[in-house]
Amino acid sequence: MSGHTSVLHKTGRLFAANYKKILLYAGLLLLGIILLYPVIYGFLGSISTTQEFMAAIVLPIPKTHTWQNLVDNYKLVFLNAAIIRSLIITLLRILWGILVTAAVSVLMGYIFAKIKFPFKRTLFMILMSSMMIPAPAMLIPNYIWFTHFPLMGGNNIIGQGGRGFLDNPWSMVLTGWVGVGNIFLLRQSFATMGNEMKEAAQIDGAGFLRIVYRIHMPLVKPVLAVMFLGCFVGVWNEYLGNIIYMANAQQWWTIGNVFVQLISQFTSTAGTSIPNYPAAFAISFVSMVPPIIVYIFVQEQFAQGLAMGSIKG
Repeated sequence: MSGHTSVLHKTGRLFAANYKKILLYAGLLLLGIILLYPVIYGFLGSISTTQEFMAAIVLPIPKTHTWQNLVDNYKLVFLNAAIIRSLIITLLRILWGILVTAAVSVLMGYIFAKIKFPFKRTLFMILMSSMMIPAPAMLIPNYIWFTHFPLMGGNNIIGQGGRGFLDNPWSMVLTGWVGVGNIFLLRQSFATMGNEMKEAAQIDGAGFLRIVYRIHMPLVKPVLAVMFLGCFVGVWNEYLGNIIYMANAQQWWTIGNVFVQLISQFTSTAGTSIPNYPAAFAISFVSMVPPIIVYIFVQEQFAQGLAMGSIKG
């Protein structure tokens, strides 16, 4: 009896000494469960039948033919021609976007950090001030700019007579080259580096672009990881831009719009059809997985990149 009491006393003292940590870990565990609940719910819903899903209260627990349900629901995603086409377009846009944005951002970040020229600080502040403009405030100006872009979509030299970039896949290639936030992060990173490598490369006869892209660019890989993650998530989740600028060219829509269209079809209650919620959850779950995987692979460099870009230069 005394031994049991001693154990209780020791447990009580241990709890009293570490109660803050215990409460912290318990709170984090609870928060983790809350955050993971939609993911777990979506996955279980995607491998359930419609009847099992409709009968669920807390979680849709599949009871029969789980493997067959998974195959039936997920093949609607992976065998859908619209999704496959849109996925290819999305991946190509991500690849093009990161290549062009990285090339432009690295060059401009290096110039603002290392090159002296008149009004450099003023131009940099003007560039940074564009980040203060809310995106919704630019919808109408961007639409007008897209419509009246010279020599595109039947427009003449002054931007009249055609549709410009509207419903034009070239808008995916010829726009969005400048990322102001990326330029800021790279400028801050380059500003913390000394000039020894640049001077040594100049002595060896290296040109300006070689110094930028072959010598300095590899040193900011963590910032490039931040850019890659931002580009991937931005293009993967793009929705409004396709509706506004590519309304009549749905064959060029990225994956986000196609996912929403299919989910709307499966959850529609038009006529006498029963909503196919498991298929809709399968599409939703597939749409969540790629950004999560990308973040897992680049999370370490992502944190390093934010730290590099936050240093005052």
